Amino acid sequence: MEEQFLDIIKGKKTATERALFFRELELDPKQREEFMAFEKLWVLNNMAFKKSGGQERNKQFRKMWRKTGDGLHLNTWQILSGVAAVIVVTFLVAGAIIISHQRLVPETLVLHSPKGNISKLELEDGSQIWLNSGSQATVKKYGREKICVELEGEGFFDVAHNPGREFIVNVGDYSIHDIGTQFNVEYNALCKEINIALFEGAVDFRKGDRSLKTDLQSGQLLQYDMENHQISINNAEMEFIAAWKEGKFVFVNRTMQEITKELEEWYDVHFIFKDEAIKRDVFSGVIKRKTSLEYLLRVLRLSAEVDYQIEENGDGSFTVIFQ
Repeated sequence: MEEQFLDIIKGKKTATERALFFRELELDPKQREEFMAFEKLWVLNNMAFKKSGGQERNKQFRKMWRKTGDGLHLNTWQILSGVAAVIVVTFLVAGAIIISHQRLVPETLVLHSPKGNISKLELEDGSQIWLNSGSQATVKKYGREKICVELEGEGFFDVAHNPGREFIVNVGDYSIHDIGTQFNVEYNALCKEINIALFEGAVDFRKGDRSLKTDLQSGQLLQYDMENHQISINNAEMEFIAAWKEGKFVFVNRTMQEITKELEEWYDVHFIFKDEAIKRDVFSGVIKRKTSLEYLLRVLRLSAEVDYQIEENGDGSFTVIFQ
């Protein structure tokens, strides 16, 4: 335990090895309590001997541990976890450990929203994160000073105002810095697009330390073309953009190609168009996401005047063929 602990705080363990270590702690209460003792002692030792070299601190740490032994009793560190009906949260790193140069190791959790589900997480400061189907967010908390979220897919952020804490959403090489806001972010690495819809407040859109847009207004949609490095600003149809959060499909003058792209993410199916002209057909409507795929396809067939057939693939997935 002692050597494993020291290797982790010195950065000698891989992310997989750290994840396995903390997962084993969750399954063994006795080992977890011992780890908490190690962590507490390490923090106290670094505070007491912060001017000493690394070897001296390690020596003092081992000395303090031998003196304490089995007689030490510490309260177990409490993990904060928010769980909604369809949320899957996995803790990869537990605890905030102070290492030799006084840098905080962040508390990290991964929030994943499986296809066909919407996930929600509330942080301890009151901020809320929604994830659309097939999206993932890695949340890193650096004490009380900073929260970083690495987003893949689409998420809605309702951030509690706190001038003493940074809240940053990272999307690839870009970042959105919150200033007490509600905003929706859609990040598509394959299509090289970032869409930011600002509902209220303000955000700072950056690449590295360089601001790309700081004066986005409430009700506006920022669309960024990562390939051509171009920003366009339009008025956003706010009630439609975040309708997914309320469990609705909202299609307003959307082409069948755009619609089926969204349906693929929700129902985990693949669409094929035998007639390319069908892709350009336009459809409008509001449909609950709890609607079965078969019922939704019948609606499309009647409204857009297209026919279809469903084929089951060998791996258990389905393909919908429009003809």
